[in-house]
Amino acid sequence: MYTLLAPAVASAVLGAQLVLSLALLKGEICPGQRGRFHHAFWVPVFAWLILVPFTLFASLPFLLLGIFAFRSKTGKTRHSGPIPLLHVANLLGFVAWIVILAAHGGGMLMMGALQLVILGSSLGHSLLVRARSRLQAFDRLLPLISVVAFMGVMVLAALLSALSPSATTDINAIMAGAGLGLLGVAAQIWHLLKQTSPVFWRVSVGFGFMLLANISLTRLVMA
Repeated sequence: MYTLLAPAVASAVLGAQLVLSLALLKGEICPGQRGRFHHAFWVPVFAWLILVPFTLFASLPFLLLGIFAFRSKTGKTRHSGPIPLLHVANLLGFVAWIVILAAHGGGMLMMGALQLVILGSSLGHSLLVRARSRLQAFDRLLPLISVVAFMGVMVLAALLSALSPSATTDINAIMAGAGLGLLGVAAQIWHLLKQTSPVFWRVSVGFGFMLLANISLTRLVMA
């Protein structure tokens, strides 16, 4: 189970970390939002710690991102903390992500690239909503990006199933992944359909469904 979980979690963590970094560095945010963004980085910090038993490379982004989060103010501030440290943490996070996925072959790297977009967008959006972000462009784009990438994962899953001899197991994994993914899509784009502000619990539930869907589809690569 942990072997199936690690690639999806690594993709979610790195993707969310990059989303938070982009919002922090490029978004037009007020001092109050900046402090809440800094606080949100603790989620990927502890997520990297969970991945340390799978690969020691995960300890590097854990340490550096932890130092960045520790040295950044979580109250109102105009300073974005030690940004060079954040860049290095992102780079080392990418290295750890490659190491985790490469252990399962090229197919996992292909699926992992799409999962990086799906789960990173989903978790990143959830953290931005939790931080009470006013970046409306992120609220619109991140769910749509996640949905498009999920469609790509389903196409890849169908191709892998066509090349696999264990058809029954593959069909079960695809059906479970598709069902969970559709629930995740509905939760993520609900605020777009209703033209309202996103709600933290709903986008978090959407991320949870997307995570379970991708774990189910990961079985196709590791079979």
